[in-house]
Amino acid sequence: TLFVTTHYMDEAEHCSSLGYIFQGRLLLAGGPDDLKQARQAADAGNRRLEITAAPLMDAYRAIRGQPWSLEATLFGQALHVLVPAGVSDQEVRAALGTVRIQDIRQVDPSLEDVFVSLTRAAEAGVSA
Repeated sequence: TLFVTTHYMDEAEHCSSLGYIFQGRLLLAGGPDDLKQARQAADAGNRRLEITAAPLMDAYRAIRGQPWSLEATLFGQALHVLVPAGVSDQEVRAALGTVRIQDIRQVDPSLEDVFVSLTRAAEAGVSA
């Protein structure tokens, strides 16, 4: 057995078994695919979008300021944004204003998205 600790979820993708620990408490454990499909990572009633735009930080600030933006995180050269299912791509485009949008597409949660969701829920005191 080899035990590895990392904050880099792209490294964690190569592990056969993972556990998310927050403030000394195990929040969730399983294989990478299991964690992405777990109830805690499921986007029931929501859509997870990947937005590539420039300048990216302007897009991030614009999205974070929207009442329908449930989560917005930087993900490499893109944003991962969790929005209610009823929010259309057109509404997202309108919120970005003058930001140059390259692409908006729906994506499955990544391990990074799971990590962000679990950590935010734990900080808010929501049981995982």
